[in-house]
Amino acid sequence: MKYLLRIALSIGVSFAILALLLQGVSTGVADDQRPGVLAALQNTTWGLVLAYLGLYLVTLVIRAYRYQLLLRVSGEVNVPNMRQMALVTGVRNMTVDMLPARLGELGYVGLLNRGYGVKLHHCVSSLGLSIAFDLLALLAIVLLIMLSQLFGTGLQPWAVAALVSAVIIAAVAFVGLFAIVPRVNDWIQQRWGKASESESVAGKFLNFVAAFSDSVETAGRAGKTGVILALSVLIRLLKYAGFYILFLAVAVPSFTELSGLPMAQVVSALIGGEVGASLPIPTFMSFGAYEAGSALVFKLLGVADQAAAVITMLGVHIWSQLVEYLIGGALLALYILMRRRAKADAAGKARSPLMRWSWMAGATAVFVAGSGFLAWELRAAKKLGALAAPAAGEVSADENEWRELSKQHVSSINGFVVFSSNRDGNHDIFKLELSDYSLSKLTEHPHTETYPRISPDGSKLVFARAHQPWVSQRNTVAWDVYLKDLRTGAETKIGENATAPHWVDAQNVSFLQGGTSVVKVSVDDLSSTTVFESGLGNALPKGARIQNPKLNPLTGELAFTGRQNQIGINSGHWGTAITTEQGHTGLYNGCEIGWTSDGRGLYQVNPGGKFNDLQIIRIDPDTLETSTLIDLEGEFSHEYWPKDSANGEYMVFGASRGQQFHEHDTEDYEIFLWKMGSDPARATRLTFHTGNDNWPDIYIRPE
Repeated sequence: MKYLLRIALSIGVSFAILALLLQGVSTGVADDQRPGVLAALQNTTWGLVLAYLGLYLVTLVIRAYRYQLLLRVSGEVNVPNMRQMALVTGVRNMTVDMLPARLGELGYVGLLNRGYGVKLHHCVSSLGLSIAFDLLALLAIVLLIMLSQLFGTGLQPWAVAALVSAVIIAAVAFVGLFAIVPRVNDWIQQRWGKASESESVAGKFLNFVAAFSDSVETAGRAGKTGVILALSVLIRLLKYAGFYILFLAVAVPSFTELSGLPMAQVVSALIGGEVGASLPIPTFMSFGAYEAGSALVFKLLGVADQAAAVITMLGVHIWSQLVEYLIGGALLALYILMRRRAKADAAGKARSPLMRWSWMAGATAVFVAGSGFLAWELRAAKKLGALAAPAAGEVSADENEWRELSKQHVSSINGFVVFSSNRDGNHDIFKLELSDYSLSKLTEHPHTETYPRISPDGSKLVFARAHQPWVSQRNTVAWDVYLKDLRTGAETKIGENATAPHWVDAQNVSFLQGGTSVVKVSVDDLSSTTVFESGLGNALPKGARIQNPKLNPLTGELAFTGRQNQIGINSGHWGTAITTEQGHTGLYNGCEIGWTSDGRGLYQVNPGGKFNDLQIIRIDPDTLETSTLIDLEGEFSHEYWPKDSANGEYMVFGASRGQQFHEHDTEDYEIFLWKMGSDPARATRLTFHTGNDNWPDIYIRPE
């Protein structure tokens, strides 16, 4: 039973570590950076990652040997063997950056003291000495960088500043350990020495200070300073060599301009990242602090593409954390399973029922918590959307059967439909001329493009283009909005970190920016105004995410989709709302709300349709009464993206084969055209392709 509980504890810890790693590459990365980071990670050179792994393992062994040596020279009798020391070192490498200011180093103390019976004062002294020698080794690395500059491009001011800082910090560490600690201990013992004879907390503290001071002095007199310094320099050289290899692994395939930077500059940025991670900034696993420190150094070095530098360093950070947490997690599991001390076994035989039940409850709690954490992160990662673009698909098998019939139905309509489709490999904007059923491409760009919207006069188009070749539509930040002149083909970026464009009128476009704000832009002079921001002058929580906002040109009201528990209806999933003078009014469960072309009505996608699927409903904005517009039977019953023509005569929408084929940008959606007021069953299917077609719009030319 005891062994099973250890296994449960190990599994729980391992699951928690996997959850942390998953968080680091998914929900832990900002929306605007995530696609670039994922692309850089996917393009990483695996051979170089394996080379980094090899160097990491070599460094781990050398670091473990140095810890072992520090314990011996400090006077510790019960020094763990090399296998045990490697376990502790691997777990220490995992936890060191888990908390701000490198407080995770204390995990080393706890594992040695509680796991292998090493005296607490020797644990702390070996840790303090290792940090001091690391700083001295860092000073040596900075000197090497300066020498490379002297024989290369010339000494740079930032390197001198780095040298001065390294000298001061290393001096403070050594003076503190070998000069201040003994004197402070002597002063304390002179004033309160008698208190150390008691069993009080104060007495135990005084004894610890005395023992710690003696441990440091003993290590200083051991005559091993040169060996320890040499090991520390070697550890630093191997560490930065490994990080440089990781830098190349990420930069070479994705950012060639960065891969050409001199090694000294890259190492300087790596040191800057390490300094940032060591600051007492409230970050977890040092994400953010590490990237900020390295980005500052790159900026001082004159690197122009700061975005690429940040993504590359974030990629380096993620890969290094993956290696450290996977190895550290495995070693921690082994540590839990293999720890067998005679003292612990003897105590286990005499353990009271209360202690046994407490142990069982604790192990079970860790297993449940770790499993729950991993399940939560898997669910959160899944909700971020597909990590890779869907297959291009092929012409549907039933195209010949239905295409001619559809062509006959729409041949008399003088207009065109636009939509996003990946049928040519990646999502571009296509145009279907209804009168002759000809299909052409309006855009041809390597990055995903979607959400096309035609201007009221049919001469222009706005659409969203992703920051990377593939970005899931669930990410509403990593996009830019473009304006395209359909006559000349000229394109103009009118919004950054924005999506879901909407023509307010012939001169103004609105769009969602940053996932939380709605901005209106004039297409004439590109002047912009923020017309809505979550939590600012409204009842939504600050930073609340909204989707697909539509601004009414007549009333100025904003219709949007938001979380139901944030817009005041039920709780949990998405719901629709419109702004009012008092704040906003929650409407119905569902999404994809929009104003009719005349601004006097609303329509949205709503559950409750036939076959327990979706339907498209109309909403009276005054009475909030609803009526069904479209609720298809048959093969395609999962309706989405309704959009009416500017003259209010037709509506286009997409539909898939059921709610199990829901994902907007990966499943096989087809585009349909419906003459408003007619029988929805007579809606005409316009596309016949197994790829993904989405977000249609329609323009009818005036007679």
